[in-house]
Amino acid sequence: MASIQYPFPDPQNEHERAANRQAADDYQRQEEEAATLLNLAGELPPITPELLLKQVQLDLANSGLHIASPEPLTDAHQGGVVVYLNDDSQVVVDWLPHSRLDREALDTVEAGRADNQAVVHYDVVRSAMDTALGTVLNGFRYTTRRPLFGFGHIVEGAQ
Repeated sequence: MASIQYPFPDPQNEHERAANRQAADDYQRQEEEAATLLNLAGELPPITPELLLKQVQLDLANSGLHIASPEPLTDAHQGGVVVYLNDDSQVVVDWLPHSRLDREALDTVEAGRADNQAVVHYDVVRSAMDTALGTVLNGFRYTTRRPLFGFGHIVEGAQ
């Protein structure tokens, strides 16, 4: 019981001894409650991918990030964070730049001008937002890993 923080390390009277007994009882009750919760948590079924998807979307929206549709960008779609389930039912989080930057960078790459300023802007934005998303996800205690190629994060669960 060395980890108990007694209010009176050297009790001088009955009132202080009673306060220390109460602290020891409170500590014991907290330990028992924690053990019960850990046992209950072990009996819970794993979180479904759909529920994890909704949880990640909510947390990212609460962070102030715009959650965009993972559909192909059009002029009506402004880009932002995309959160979706991939073919393996894994939650994927990625960033889509605005359709104008996306289209301009694609057009210049197709024209063979990969060093064009639009491509540089696109790469800088994708890289910066990828780092930021990873930081936000880690801040919400999600376990993530990188996809096999490209940008984005695969969310494996919450800690």
